[in-house]
Amino acid sequence: MTQLGKYYSQQQGIIENVNFVETRLKSLASKMRTYPERLRVDTAYMIPFRHQPLVDEKKGIVVTQLAGPAAVDQAIEGLTATRIDPDKQHARETLRVPGVIALPSEWIKELHFLNILKSEIEGLVETIEEQHERTKLWQRWPHMSGLQVMRKTWIADGPKKVTFFWESAPSVLNKTAEKWIKHYSDYLKKIHGHVPNINELDEGDTSRKFVLLIAELQRDCESKEHIAAFRHGQPHVRARVTFHDTQKYALRPAPTPIVYGYEDSVPTVIPLSNWEPEETPFKRKTRKQMISTEPVVDGLWFYRYLDAYKYG
Repeated sequence: MTQLGKYYSQQQGIIENVNFVETRLKSLASKMRTYPERLRVDTAYMIPFRHQPLVDEKKGIVVTQLAGPAAVDQAIEGLTATRIDPDKQHARETLRVPGVIALPSEWIKELHFLNILKSEIEGLVETIEEQHERTKLWQRWPHMSGLQVMRKTWIADGPKKVTFFWESAPSVLNKTAEKWIKHYSDYLKKIHGHVPNINELDEGDTSRKFVLLIAELQRDCESKEHIAAFRHGQPHVRARVTFHDTQKYALRPAPTPIVYGYEDSVPTVIPLSNWEPEETPFKRKTRKQMISTEPVVDGLWFYRYLDAYKYG
């Protein structure tokens, strides 16, 4: 495989690597399904699809622990799926199958090798600044999920205890009004060649909201005023793993099975509970204390800070 930085373009490097990774994952999935006795699913959970682009913050998530053939099937799918199932998933959903699985060493080596290639894909994607250019790239593969392609398998060496839990911390990106205006002006120029007037765009054009945002920021805000891009934290699964040896515990997202050697002992697993929305008061507290409850533009996630925080 060609090393990072030696492709004719980012797009060419991504295309080559995605095709290669998908082919290898299909081959690995075939081996797993042919020889299911070679893998041991010690824990696997099913998290239902939401069938919509955003999480319903008022709705809980019921987690089902799987067993037998269903656990094996879902675990394999979680480790190897690169495309969404259009009959089950919304286009912006990703498959989530948390769990812990023991695999033979040759399969772990394959997953480790593919993790390296996925990191290369991720690095190339990050060099493409505009989101619409990334979207166009992924659309060359029908029903391809870029997130499923790029997420790497967590390979643990000698896990002793695995604790699953939900996390939903919000994200806040803070820039001045003038910087947001420049950012979205540049974005609109790349798409349309100029910053269009709202009347130039059709009702269904997604660019309209950014034209409105620029207009509102220019009209109501001083250039140095801070504006928060506040996104609610969407619930995602994380795990804390401790080990038999002296290595430090590991803490990271765990949307797909954590894998370890078949010769390792079965770790103690603290199971994943259902998601309960009322357990996330931090988001509401943060907004109440620092950020206005009214967005700059309806339907967008930009908020003005309260007076005490407007300028830093």
